[in-house]
Amino acid sequence: MCTAVGETFLSFGMKRIGLENASFWRWFLLVATNPAVLIGVFFAACFFFLYLLTLSWADLSFVMPLTALSYLFAAILAKVFLKEQISWMRWTGILVIVIGIAIVAAEERHQRTVEAPIKTALGLIFGKTGS
Repeated sequence: MCTAVGETFLSFGMKRIGLENASFWRWFLLVATNPAVLIGVFFAACFFFLYLLTLSWADLSFVMPLTALSYLFAAILAKVFLKEQISWMRWTGILVIVIGIAIVAAEERHQRTVEAPIKTALGLIFGKTGS
């Protein structure tokens, strides 16, 4: 969700700045002082640190697909707050992504449900605790 909120603020701020006929440094100053862009950067940084935290306890192959939920949230926020027109083709693509995320999440849940008792039993048999 942090990613989608951040991207919404970034889009809002950058559309206000546009492609000014200014030098790079003038444009950079406009970007660096735009409140919406700064809020977007803050949310992007929040996402990054939450992502790092999640990677410390979960597999990348599980975490990475979950980050794709930002496509759904970004589309909703873009439609509601930025008044973007989103075609049925984009919504269909987002639905395919959400279905893929559901499959990955279901598989992870199944693995934990099946493997946890086995690991516990092996730990009791061999006197090991933890992973």
